Amino acid sequence: MPRELAELPIDHTRIPVSHTHVLIIGSGSASLSCAVHLKRMGVDDLLIVTDNRNGGTSRNTGSDKQTYYRLGDSSTTPDSPYDMVRSYTQGGSVHGDISFIEAQNSSRAFYNLISLGVPFPHNTYGGYTGYKTDHDPSNRGISLGPFTSNVMVKQLQAEVARLGIPLLDHRDVVKLLLADTDRVVGALVLDKLDTDSPSMGFSVVLADHVVLGTGGPAAFYAASVYPRVHVGSIGLAMEIGAEAVNLTESQFGLASTKFRWNLSGSYQQVLPRYVSTDAQGNDPVEFLVPYFSSWHELTRAVFLKGYQWPFDAAKVPDNGSSLIDLLVYHETRIQGRRVFLDYRSNMTGDASWGPFGKDQVDSTALEYLEASGAWDSSPIGRLHLLNPSAIGMYRSNGIDLASELLEVDVCAQHNNGGLYADIWWESTNRRRLYPIGEVNGSHGVSRPGGSALNSGQVGAIRAATRIAGYGQADALDVGQVLAEVAPAVSGMLGLSHRWVSNAEQARTTPRQSKAQLDAILHAMQQRMSKAGGPIRSAVVVGHSYAEAKEQAASALTTDSAVPKVLLSKALRLRHMLIAQQWYLYAVARYLENGGGSRGSYLVVDASGEPAHTALAEYRIKPEKTGLRNVVQVIAAGEDGELLERLDECRPVPAESFWFERVWSDYQSGAYLQPPKP
Repeated sequence: MPRELAELPIDHTRIPVSHTHVLIIGSGSASLSCAVHLKRMGVDDLLIVTDNRNGGTSRNTGSDKQTYYRLGDSSTTPDSPYDMVRSYTQGGSVHGDISFIEAQNSSRAFYNLISLGVPFPHNTYGGYTGYKTDHDPSNRGISLGPFTSNVMVKQLQAEVARLGIPLLDHRDVVKLLLADTDRVVGALVLDKLDTDSPSMGFSVVLADHVVLGTGGPAAFYAASVYPRVHVGSIGLAMEIGAEAVNLTESQFGLASTKFRWNLSGSYQQVLPRYVSTDAQGNDPVEFLVPYFSSWHELTRAVFLKGYQWPFDAAKVPDNGSSLIDLLVYHETRIQGRRVFLDYRSNMTGDASWGPFGKDQVDSTALEYLEASGAWDSSPIGRLHLLNPSAIGMYRSNGIDLASELLEVDVCAQHNNGGLYADIWWESTNRRRLYPIGEVNGSHGVSRPGGSALNSGQVGAIRAATRIAGYGQADALDVGQVLAEVAPAVSGMLGLSHRWVSNAEQARTTPRQSKAQLDAILHAMQQRMSKAGGPIRSAVVVGHSYAEAKEQAASALTTDSAVPKVLLSKALRLRHMLIAQQWYLYAVARYLENGGGSRGSYLVVDASGEPAHTALAEYRIKPEKTGLRNVVQVIAAGEDGELLERLDECRPVPAESFWFERVWSDYQSGAYLQPPKP
């Protein structure tokens, strides 16, 4: 348990202070795994703080077949980390050594989960047979069904409890604390259930090492498949100047919106009918039909959407599967209509094509459905034969696919970029800060499906190994550090007191304040979906970045009125507004550098080729392939202004790894040092 210290007096308020060797922020699969590994490595003095132990993306998200990606070891096809790393790096803008580490350590991470009781399926001989996933030519994917990450979290949480690792729930970290100009030394924490106490629920937790595992920018977008219980807190690190990398690279895809869920796999493979309506649900139209010339083209594109779920700029031309995403985006974001999947009846198509029937379906789709014993006369019948649990999952969330339409949109799903860290997952410029999981920007333009789960587990191992390797070296001088962080604590406490006082004087009700905060968030989300979503243009991004700067400066000031009960929400929104500027600045600079369409977004420009003969407004600017050789780094200058630099991608390690040298380096601890150029 953390050691309680003397209270810190701040403006007539006494703030509780504690010290722990390792502070872990977040309770998703990466954070919990890091805690378990630290404990196994002999680090006993650690503390987990989380805003909601039952929240987060790991526990509350999934898909038709949620994939975990790891090195294949159960096939007649040989696999190695060097083969695997090619799947990580094929899209570019990623460091070869980081990708190699994720490949090299994937088996260790995977079998650790097996040892914890995560029941990944194996064959008669104990082999964990895999399957192909997107952006991967091999059979490295494996799954527990729709809730792979949920099961992982539950088993990791059980191990944390078994090991007696302390976890404090209902705590929001509202500020990371910095000392000696570049060292993270702890956090200012708000107990959301204790805001009526003399300290308003604030406390300071000092730590020799801080692990940040709070996921991606979940609440940034109007169209999002991130669970509503997840917000993200990358802005906390940006506020203290931690470098970020590849913020431009996010992943988008089709998802349901009433119940947030990825619509991949069987949801597309059974060939549902796509229909759009006006805002009131009237005027139904099969809007895909005019963009395809035959049943073969249309059914092939819809079927492949199941395999090729993420929106992919390269799969828009020539009636590719991602043309569907673009058309859905056009209906919802431009036309202001609503889009639904209808599993009750088949597509009607164009009158000249003839009626829909088995003989009209693309051969690839038909062969798959017949081989799976899943051909039926309706989409819901096919889904029942192919994957009945997919129907039950929606039914358990109040949606009956057999009797109602399923509303969908092109939604933000994952951020490949994030905070910039070294090969030990330690921040490149903020010492003793370790971003792990999605908040770490370890991926490039593309990544294999399921690799995010592997990345979180590998990052947990790397951070734990580095922290254990430091031992007690460079431990905090608590007295000196408290004096250094006192001004930052005072600033946040003073702002919070001012907000609460303003609300009391103005008699602002929680309902009124919530409406004001929701309006700020709504404006931010609309801006991000418009400028930082799957369709981007230089003009829109430039305007949006200017708006974001203005909103950050004016939305939450010392004149704002916030009741105590909403203090956590307002402080969280404050660092989200900071992060929004970083993301839009990154996109703006990428476009100024001549960047074009790549990964999961289209850049539209008058000089480009039309995405489709009937979509002249979407002229695709081609990728500037030279940018594949660099990663974009965003940092704050001394004056607070954002700066960009382009770092050359580091290569995949080419050492011979001679055993005697490895053994010697391991025994001496030299392996923990950065590799020599």
